[in-house]
Amino acid sequence: MMLKSGFTKLEMLVAATLLSTLFAVASPLFARLNQVWHSTRWYQLASQELMNQMETITQLSHEECTAAIEKLAIAPEILDAIPGAELSGKIVPSSDGDRIVLSLQLPASVRSEPIILVGWRHGPVMAGEGLNREAIQ
Repeated sequence: MMLKSGFTKLEMLVAATLLSTLFAVASPLFARLNQVWHSTRWYQLASQELMNQMETITQLSHEECTAAIEKLAIAPEILDAIPGAELSGKIVPSSDGDRIVLSLQLPASVRSEPIILVGWRHGPVMAGEGLNREAIQ
């Protein structure tokens, strides 16, 4: 009696079916993973851009701050990476100082709501205001 080594046609057909099913299930998962990766990267870039803008604006005087808000612009590198992004800002006066609200709208395919960052710009401390050093000691 002769022993056969190798695979039968049926075993090859089952293996090919299992592999093609695996590829059919895995392909959309890899496509979605790539989409999520790009979306996350854009969100990180947008958040960093908002933080950079906020850091710059909060260091300015009230007049300079108002002028800077009026001419807000996204850095060219960010605009190249995230086409269609829109940056806006406003100053909301409050008793504690100016509240600065920056908003960056990403393309709708990435995120429907804007990314919002809020910061405060406190005016200069007037003579006689501020820390009561006698109360601390």
